[in-house]
Amino acid sequence: MKKNVIKMFFTSLLKSLLCIAIILGVGVASYKISYTILSKGSSNVNIDSDSLQDIMDEASTDEISKNLIYVSDDKNKITHLMLEICNTKTCNMDYITIPVRTDYTIPSVMYRKLCQINQELPQVIRLSKLKQYFEDEDDAYGYGVLIFEKMLGIDISYYTAISQEIYNNHYVEQKVKTAYKTKSSVNNTPAPDGTTPESDTTVKTKIKISVLSEAYTNQLKDLGSDQEKIADYIKDQYERVTSNLTVYNKIGYLEAYQKMNVEFYHYWGIPGMYSENVFEVDTKAAKKALNQLIEDETTYTMAQDLTKTNMISVSKSSGKDTKKSTKEEEESSKGLRIYVLNGSQIAGLASKTKEKLENAGYTVSKIGNYTDETLTRTKIIVAKEGQGEDLAEYFSDPKITVGDVASGYDIEIILGTADAN
Repeated sequence: MKKNVIKMFFTSLLKSLLCIAIILGVGVASYKISYTILSKGSSNVNIDSDSLQDIMDEASTDEISKNLIYVSDDKNKITHLMLEICNTKTCNMDYITIPVRTDYTIPSVMYRKLCQINQELPQVIRLSKLKQYFEDEDDAYGYGVLIFEKMLGIDISYYTAISQEIYNNHYVEQKVKTAYKTKSSVNNTPAPDGTTPESDTTVKTKIKISVLSEAYTNQLKDLGSDQEKIADYIKDQYERVTSNLTVYNKIGYLEAYQKMNVEFYHYWGIPGMYSENVFEVDTKAAKKALNQLIEDETTYTMAQDLTKTNMISVSKSSGKDTKKSTKEEEESSKGLRIYVLNGSQIAGLASKTKEKLENAGYTVSKIGNYTDETLTRTKIIVAKEGQGEDLAEYFSDPKITVGDVASGYDIEIILGTADAN
């Protein structure tokens, strides 16, 4: 009995040792094979160029990426926000600035879920304080993406966080006059039931948008297709930023950037307006405007003129490699019949306005008085969408709406006291 037990023990031991030997043998063989394969031809490979090209070939990118760019300072404050839309099909690059002094009310369902992460999170958040709402920086950026997706109504591909120092080296701020179309009841006359009807309105406001600095623009232009310069750029840039994008994707997008003309980058302000130094994003208008950029199939063929009104408006034509400029769209009002009414109760204002517009090439067929009320802000009422935009520059913050125009005319202008000077 004792001999059988000893025999079984040694038999089991030998089997175990044999299994271990087999595993070690397989491991050593795999190492030898892998080493041999990886070593073959290594002396013939140019690591500085060919290996980088191999990586770039393997890199995968979305056809249209949406990159949310955070800029933060050493005080844990978000100082700038941009949405970068990179379209590899049209080779268009758009940057949309979102003011950090924006207050946003998180929808109730999302807010309840986010409260599981931070019970002290307020439902009305200030975008500049995003990093202060979450203990972990990655959580702040990651959950911030979810909040921005809900606010803007689009899917965001990834995020990138850069320091204030990098921002100062790469970007500058430029004040522009933005505009967007929306449904609004502002300045409309209340109906008999007490409700104020909404109508199509063009809202205008001034904001500072981020644009590439001249030095950074020249740096990007200098990269060209030089693989060594690209490799140096990757090392310099991506080691200094935080992002949830993989290394392969970073390189893939960088390759896509090289196909774009940096002179044709376009810059926009997110639709919305300021109220006592606090910005409010018009979420419906923002979603519509961003989707216009994303779905646009035309390629930018000229530099953007930021001295004109900054308004996201794309050509609906397909198969053409051109985009209507703002100026071309605005010229539609010339040749139309314009009726100018004096709603300011200031004598002679209508005749002076008629003279000013006719000197500019417009056709003012008639002038008259508007007696329903005294207006402060001038109204421009047009018969068709898209008309009247070019007239806005002749008045102080006019309200443009599509509505009923007097018979025989295309546009009605009701003057307010703000344009008395």
